[in-house]
This record gives sequence, structure tokens and C-alpha cells, in this order.
Amino acid sequence: MRKLLTAIVCLMALNTQAQFVDTSVTSITAYKIVSFKANFTDSSNATYLGVRVIGDDLKSSCQLYYCFLDSTKNVVMQGNKTISGIDYTNWDGNNKYPFTYLGSVFKITFIKP
Repeated sequence: MRKLLTAIVCLMALNTQAQFVDTSVTSITAYKIVSFKANFTDSSNATYLGVRVIGDDLKSSCQLYYCFLDSTKNVVMQGNKTISGIDYTNWDGNNKYPFTYLGSVFKITFIKP
């Protein structure tokens, strides 16, 4: 009986990680933006914003990887941002929200397709 209870507790402990998002996905989604010079030492302008979720606890915060791409899809600038607090609550499952959030952080304008 003790072995059965131990096995159940271990199984439950392993399943607690099931709330995390699979971060093994390496593709990135990018939207066209009004071009701007992301790095003043670079000659190319950023024309796309790419975003990928790299971690989400599905409760209170999310880690985003972002990159600005030039017209030939080369990375001009990249980094990570955290969405938490009221911003995370406002997300509410909207797939475009990470772009909206980063657009307001970096004060960029999107071009409609």
C-alpha cells in the first residue's frame, strides 16, 4: 500500500509541469512595421517585428523573444521582454496581443496586409 501511495505522489509531482507551454517550437511569427533604424550604427532599417513565446506559466507572466528584421529577413535587433501583472491579464488569449504589447513598448506602427 505504501508503494502505491508513493507511486501516486510521484506521478502527481511529475504532472505539475503540465501547465507550461512547449518551448521547443522554434518558428517565429513576424508582422510588417513602418521601417525605422533599430541600431544607429547599422545601415539597414527594421521592417518586420518577429515574436515568439519562450516561456509562460499560464498564470501570471510570460517571456517573449522579439527580433526586428530588415527587408531581407536578417535580424537587426533582438531581445526578451516579460509580460506580467495587468498586461498579462489583458492578454486573455488574444494571439495578436504580444505584438500589440511590444508595439506600445517600442512605439512602432504596424502596416496592415
